[in-house]
Amino acid sequence: MLISVIIPTYNTGKFLHESIGSLINQTIGFENIEVLIVDDKSTDQYTIDLIKEYSEKYENIKAIFLETNSGFPGHPRNIGIENSTTDYVIVMDHDDSYQPKTLKTMYDTAIENNADITICNYNKIYGEKIEKTPQIFKQPLIKANNIKENLKLFKIPPSIWTRLYRKEFLQSNNIKFPEGMLAEDLYVNTYTLLEAKGIIYLNNYYGYNYKIRDTQEDKSTIHIRNKKYLNAMIQGYYKTWNILKETESDEYYPLIFQDHIIYWITSFIKSNTNLEEKKDLIENILPILQEQIQYTNTLDEQIYEPLIKPTVEGNVEEFIKTTTKIGKQRKRKEKIKKIINRFKLS
Repeated sequence: MLISVIIPTYNTGKFLHESIGSLINQTIGFENIEVLIVDDKSTDQYTIDLIKEYSEKYENIKAIFLETNSGFPGHPRNIGIENSTTDYVIVMDHDDSYQPKTLKTMYDTAIENNADITICNYNKIYGEKIEKTPQIFKQPLIKANNIKENLKLFKIPPSIWTRLYRKEFLQSNNIKFPEGMLAEDLYVNTYTLLEAKGIIYLNNYYGYNYKIRDTQEDKSTIHIRNKKYLNAMIQGYYKTWNILKETESDEYYPLIFQDHIIYWITSFIKSNTNLEEKKDLIENILPILQEQIQYTNTLDEQIYEPLIKPTVEGNVEEFIKTTTKIGKQRKRKEKIKKIINRFKLS
């Protein structure tokens, strides 16, 4: 077998057919793929039975059932990589899919270029709507012997399921996913880019389908905005910041954190957290925001510029008041936009 695909699961049986189906249909040949389904102590019997059914039907599908629930994807991913037996590994989310030629394209590219990391682009799937992620580069293929040759590679979204890693590279550098927190993709992406001796980016090859679910009953993690998840993201940010310090790579801080800070603030504004939770979250994130402003003197979006002063001053109460105002402004704009669209359709 050539590639190991790691799939963490938790009560997600209804999505597995499409995900595993996309692996079975890979042009590299399913016999060349090792699939490790790592279940994070599901409570849904259908999910458990389905995983067992797949592992019994296909000898190259391995089922690993964890004894306790970790609550986050880092631990199951690490277990999967540790138990993989091939030279190349990639992580997949349980509710997504690969295009038929993806694994062959990425594997052949990795072998041809002797790359530690091979990256492709991806599609965002919103129900029936498909949105291609913007291309950062003009060239279709980007090659770099190391990150210093092309710092713009830091600006690629850290979507871990678009990255094929040489397993020996991960092991020799002791690179593992942080456990018990989010932004684990950001950490691994940052660490691997810092250490890699061979990076390939297939800029215009869209090999992965990222499904974004947003209903009351079924939400992707990206749409969960409570204190637990917002705080788990902050923990991942600090973990990433620490690796920059440990590798004496602080200079890359603004490149890495800029977009993630905007994403976190936006999620915070849209969250359903109460006042005390907001205070705790802002106190936790403040050093991250202050570090960014120290480098850039901006938060990179005009609507968030009023947050600079309370951030620099460490004024938590003023920060919360300002985000509340920004949230109301956004809701008004969204309401007006809906009205305008309604008139256009009538």
